[in-house]
Order: sequence, then structure tokens, then C-alpha cells
Amino acid sequence: MLIEIVGIIILLMAIRTLFARGRAERMLYLNAMSFGISAIIALYIQTPFGAIMAITYFVTATLSSNAIAYSIGRVKEEIILD
Repeated sequence: MLIEIVGIIILLMAIRTLFARGRAERMLYLNAMSFGISAIIALYIQTPFGAIMAITYFVTATLSSNAIAYSIGRVKEEIILD
């Protein structure tokens, strides 16, 4: 039951990502989707290895979203300075 609830939340975030206007808003929805995917991994694979996979996915998704947000911020600063 929990997997279905998290799946519905991920689906709603995907739809909201499609209709979001700004990059920052899209990043928030994509980040929420990555948290949901790591939760589904942990709930579906109920072993210690599943927990390791969920933690790994969570950490790498967070690092990649932070890198994307940082680079978007740098690009906006460079455009403003020109």
C-alpha cells in the first residue's frame, strides 16, 4: 500500500514538473521525485542490500541536483554581470 501511495506522489510531481514555469520550481519537483524513488527502492527491496541501494540513490540524486542548481546559479550570475 505504501509503494502505491509513493508512486502516486511521484506521478503528481512528474505532472507538476511538466507544467512548472521556472527552473527553480522544476528542480524542487525533480528533487521530490528522487526522494520518492529512493523510498520505493527501500520499500520494494526489503533487505539490507535494498537499504544500501536506496541510500546510494538518495545521496547521488541529492548531489546531482545540488550540482545542477549550483551551475544554474552560476550561469545566471554570469549573464547578469555581462
